[in-house]
Amino acid sequence: MGNILRYAGFTSETSFGMRGLGDPFHVDVASSTLDVPADTNMIYGGGLGKSARTYRPGYYAPAGNVVYAFDIATIAPVLRWTLGGYKYTAGTQPDPNRHVIWGTGDTVLPSFACDLGKDIFEHQFLGCVVSNLEIAVENEFCQATIGIMAQKDAKATLKAPSALKIPSEYPLAFHEVTAKIGDTDKSAMIKSLKLSVDNGVTADSGRTLGSRYPRRLLGYERTVTYTMNMLFEDLTELERFWGGNTGPVIGGSTEVPIEIMFDAGTDGDMSILLPKTVYTGVQQQPSGRDEIVQVVNGRAFIGDAPAEAPVDVTETEIYCVVQNGKEALV
Repeated sequence: MGNILRYAGFTSETSFGMRGLGDPFHVDVASSTLDVPADTNMIYGGGLGKSARTYRPGYYAPAGNVVYAFDIATIAPVLRWTLGGYKYTAGTQPDPNRHVIWGTGDTVLPSFACDLGKDIFEHQFLGCVVSNLEIAVENEFCQATIGIMAQKDAKATLKAPSALKIPSEYPLAFHEVTAKIGDTDKSAMIKSLKLSVDNGVTADSGRTLGSRYPRRLLGYERTVTYTMNMLFEDLTELERFWGGNTGPVIGGSTEVPIEIMFDAGTDGDMSILLPKTVYTGVQQQPSGRDEIVQVVNGRAFIGDAPAEAPVDVTETEIYCVVQNGKEALV
């Protein structure tokens, strides 16, 4: 039996399917489903008998996810690959460098290479794009689930642990996260939260004549949603869902901004702002004498970017600022 050695390495690409020359970074994965596609053969259903006689190689597009406990350094490139917009401002000591990342209207997403250590070999994937990203804050570590679609895969030699470029920053924990609803810090009311970005990437969007592999993987529709499990101590969130204080009103739900802040101490900090959101559901469902935890679901809509945003960012549904000691992302 060999040793257990499972990791994910990420490198930006210069163009779709072309690995860049920059240094990769590696993370200690909690799990991964990124793998070869299933059912890649085209089976010809002819009539010469009861079963098939002929097959040919068909469309080939790997997909899956990488799950890891994220830190203030590695989450910045993940957000950039997910959202597209990026602006870097170098800090002057002791001020940290500032990475501003936002959702753009571009259907072309930044691509990257992903190398997975799988105990006995390194499984390399080129032409990767983020199909969806989930950031979850619950009882322990903050966790990112990166949904990936890729162009093709290959095998390589497993890296030695000493060759992995694991960041020195610690993974963020739940007690280093706060959240505001509107202008009010609601951290003491929120038991857990999930933020999801779905880029609407489909494998079929890359299918073209002359190639078995995708030549592009585009995101045509982005959906940003969230779920918060909250203590049920007042009717504030239900009234926002109703749009009134006695029940649902004709005008619908009240718009409210959501901001999530991550504090990594001396390593830096991050904020994720959803400038315009609407609750899509607020439920309180009691059971026996257990604590009632209300589930608040919402969706972000395009709204005004904050006043301090770069001049080319006037509106977006998600706006992120990461401050740390890392140089500009490539």
